[in-house]
Amino acid sequence: MDSKKVKTFIELAGQKTAEKLILGTPEQRKLGAQLLLSETLEYLIKGLGVIPNIHGNPVHDPEAISYDAVNDPSRSEMVDGLSDVAYTMYWNALTFGAPLEDAFNLVCDNNLEKFVKLDAKNFKQGTLPEDRWHCDRGINWPAEVKSVEVVAVNGDLYAVGKDVRGKVRKPSSYRPVNLEPLIEMS
Repeated sequence: MDSKKVKTFIELAGQKTAEKLILGTPEQRKLGAQLLLSETLEYLIKGLGVIPNIHGNPVHDPEAISYDAVNDPSRSEMVDGLSDVAYTMYWNALTFGAPLEDAFNLVCDNNLEKFVKLDAKNFKQGTLPEDRWHCDRGINWPAEVKSVEVVAVNGDLYAVGKDVRGKVRKPSSYRPVNLEPLIEMS
């Protein structure tokens, strides 16, 4: 899998990539945990039809979990844990015959649609006032969006809506990825 489109997403989200292993801020670690676990729970709950139980409490909603960064992170456990996640991801793909590589490429392209390309003549980098959140294109944002930023990537301007945790949220122009052609081919 190629990470170039993920790197572009990170840049569009106004975040930074690291050239070498860093521990990150507590906010970055919480966002990383939330993104990884919510997608994993979505796969378990919706994909496999398995409801996890944590201390007798069933987890039905991947977004209903909160996160606290209370422990000092470990570089070796970060690398080991992510490697184990990747290994088990491939195990699941191979065991169930999921077209992972092709689906990954489609999801990467689709995730880039979470950003609204703007006309550079009418916008500038920075926080977009709420009365301009429509981006001159009739865009609406979900209620959890607390700010819309204008970022520049590769010479183009994009609007990015984020919630209080910094998670990128989908504008009304976003359409879900269609994986059905891949599933039909399997």
